Amino acid sequence: MSVKIREICENDKEIFLELTSDLSQFNRQRHEEKSKYDDYGRVLENIKRRALETFENKDDGFTYIILAEYHQTVVGYGLARIYDEEATADNGTGKTGLIDELFVVESARGQGIGQMLLNACINWLKASGIRRVKLHAYSWNGGAKYLYKRNGFTAYALSYEKWLED
Repeated sequence: MSVKIREICENDKEIFLELTSDLSQFNRQRHEEKSKYDDYGRVLENIKRRALETFENKDDGFTYIILAEYHQTVVGYGLARIYDEEATADNGTGKTGLIDELFVVESARGQGIGQMLLNACINWLKASGIRRVKLHAYSWNGGAKYLYKRNGFTAYALSYEKWLED
């Protein structure tokens, strides 16, 4: 398999913005219909704005953005961050790693690319002196949950929601 994992560079801005939108659309398609009441065009604008801010801060020492290339085509990305856990966090404070986003386009899934992106993010965090790493997955995303559990991640929190009827 001809997969290359590399750090993002200045020429990758547009593909990064596109991939962050693709991740949002992947998620959006799988959410319940009643969750889609908002102006999704506006949501995408805000996602692109935030992604642009992330891209512009990629060299801050706390942000790590990588791309996966398969046969010289970008097919996924990973985004890891280092942050200070809040001093009131009852499950541990201090410098913490966050694998904020991990995405592989549908046509390239099932080939170990997500694992490669995850490994690269973990290695960067470890090399940065981080000992604890967090990440999040939607409850419906069985593929992501399987990948994370297989790599030793355990659930530490659950989120619930309820729709209130009129």
